Amino acid sequence: MIIDAHTHIYPDHVAGKAVSTILGNTNGQVNAYTDGTFTNLLSSMNTAGIDLSIVLTIATSPLQGRGILKWLNQIIVRTPRLIYFGSIHPDDPNSKSIIREMAGMGLQGLKFHPAYQDFPADSRKAYKVYEEAVRNDLILYFHSGFDMSMPETDYATIERFARVLKDFAGAKIVMAHAGGDGEWDKVLDLFGDKKCYYDTSFVLEKMVRDKNAMELYRENEGSFVFGTDSPWQDQKRFVDFIKNSDLFSQEQKNKLFYKNILKLIKI
Repeated sequence: MIIDAHTHIYPDHVAGKAVSTILGNTNGQVNAYTDGTFTNLLSSMNTAGIDLSIVLTIATSPLQGRGILKWLNQIIVRTPRLIYFGSIHPDDPNSKSIIREMAGMGLQGLKFHPAYQDFPADSRKAYKVYEEAVRNDLILYFHSGFDMSMPETDYATIERFARVLKDFAGAKIVMAHAGGDGEWDKVLDLFGDKKCYYDTSFVLEKMVRDKNAMELYRENEGSFVFGTDSPWQDQKRFVDFIKNSDLFSQEQKNKLFYKNILKLIKI
């Protein structure tokens, strides 16, 4: 079994604009390997041999949580191969009720990207949202560390997330991009004694060339999950990279591909 823990799609009528906007924000530093739609993600999964993907949404404005909830209600029945996480903005006045509705409809987590959502990850208003999510047994899935599309923000720094991990010890937390793209010395130093999960999205090929990233993996082998960040990375290339790698044993590959994520999600 292969589960991609980190993918994105958008409603068909806005997918083209969403993809082009993000490509523009990164000034050509990333490519798109799907068109951002439901149908194209499933096609990519079939090509890569991926059984299930987790789709992560982002509420980029305070009132977008309700719209995400409505869209997910419409699309969630289309296939059992996609597992959806909701999102909420800390400034949403209805955040508590929306979180409860998301949990009630079977969503298993919430995705947060403090830089895109424009809030400090360790702010009091964010903590209130995290607390409600934890009360509803939802996974907290975070973008963590540097983002090339928003290089000047400090809202998702390793230092801020070290405080979040300390203050929410025991919560189900996933840190995308192995805790911080290219910042694995800081991640090792500040996250070392704090328990969370890490995904390999966007950074897998960088990780294996970085001694700090590989040390982080060695210390947390049971907490690393496979993710691609599709459409911003090619699912098949990442699957093949792990399958053909001599760096991981077959058991380690199984942990990455499905065993570790199944500690968190229900299928």
